[in-house]
Amino acid sequence: MKKWIIQNKKLLKNLKIFDLFKYEMKSPYQVSQNKKYNFYVLESSDWINIFPLTVDKKVVFVEQYRPGTNSITLELPGGMINMDEKPLNSAKRELLEETGFVSRQWSKLGIVHPNPAILNNKCHTFLAKDIEKISEPQNSGSEYTKVKLVDLLDLERFIMEKKITHSLVINAIYWYKIKEKII
Repeated sequence: MKKWIIQNKKLLKNLKIFDLFKYEMKSPYQVSQNKKYNFYVLESSDWINIFPLTVDKKVVFVEQYRPGTNSITLELPGGMINMDEKPLNSAKRELLEETGFVSRQWSKLGIVHPNPAILNNKCHTFLAKDIEKISEPQNSGSEYTKVKLVDLLDLERFIMEKKITHSLVINAIYWYKIKEKII
């Protein structure tokens, strides 16, 4: 395989958490080298996801409203990595803000590209063990979360029953099962 060639990149719109770009590209496989294709890419900072696990094998989830699906979702805590943050520091901040929990034991589960067709970023997933609640969620602005503890053994059932539908959350569960040799 060969990479395509970006001949021109134009910012179309700054959308707060994304920048929308138009990429004018040339295929390395075209007989006619003059043929150009337009692709639209959302550029964003990287994201993090946290798999927070209590000593008694409960996973800390958050319920929140998501306008994209106009629904209340059940998700793992997570968010965007600030420009001046390392992924682990962002994970610690998001866990505290969204749940009021902190952890003394962190490890990286993995990294994925959320949608390489239209997004340029990565999602880093961390396991947080030995967690404890030190405050209520620190909701602000447009974010409001409600903490819900889910038994580790119920995760697959929640996915099958469509109680958990967020692809990055399902990915984090899979990472956890691989790393803990549960699969």
